[in-house]
Amino acid sequence: MAMTRSIPVYQKDAAMHKLVTKIISCLPIGSLSETDQSFFKGAASSDHVVSTEETIFHPQGGGQPSDIGEMKHQDGDTSFSVKHARKLPDNQIYHLGSFSNPQQLFNGGELVAQNINSATRNYHSRYHTAGHILGLAVKQLEDIVGVVSEVKANHAPGTAFVEFRGLIAGEHKAAIQEKASSLIQSNLEVKVDWWDVETARSRGVALPEGTVETEENIRVVDVVGAGAYACGGTHLPETRDIGGIFVRKISRQKGITKISYEITD
Repeated sequence: MAMTRSIPVYQKDAAMHKLVTKIISCLPIGSLSETDQSFFKGAASSDHVVSTEETIFHPQGGGQPSDIGEMKHQDGDTSFSVKHARKLPDNQIYHLGSFSNPQQLFNGGELVAQNINSATRNYHSRYHTAGHILGLAVKQLEDIVGVVSEVKANHAPGTAFVEFRGLIAGEHKAAIQEKASSLIQSNLEVKVDWWDVETARSRGVALPEGTVETEENIRVVDVVGAGAYACGGTHLPETRDIGGIFVRKISRQKGITKISYEITD
């Protein structure tokens, strides 16, 4: 089966909130294996999964929720409401959703126009960019909070957090809040680039354990002047677009510190 090519975009690049592409497959959710169905929690029995040659829908992953939106037949009225997108172990991206008319489905090779929900994309991008700002704030406060290493993050609204290996005292919450807010208000540029492993390491990018030199470059999100992350998510062009960040709580357990956060208008 052909693989979907994902096209990561900036939130403000309105031209890339729409894309015309070809259908690879359109399948009832029940036709997938039990393992593949498990990636789509809460799917209705009448739902379908659609794969396309390219997609601008960001699939759930990297701590970021999925885009939502619509696909519409280029030569007809058939429309498909996308409520979830996931990248399965075979690297195929499936879009879960329902058809406006269950009797009119997509066929392989047909052209469809993809339209993502820009408000939802923007909201998720704000949270994801804010999570990186929080991590960079902690890194810049090493002299105060101690040396820790970021190990995990979740950028979903309502449950967002960044985890660090090492212990950060609750008394540092105000300092972290102030530093993160300062980085946002500095209105730093946020750039997506592709760096080789050597360049990424030399610029202080935290890479997954076991990363080795390869010919393939790594997608990097660079908060210019503050630091960079290896990341496949969507972000905002400038930090001020986040709005604000609120550090909710600092909790510690078994050598791990979890800092929960929210974004504010």
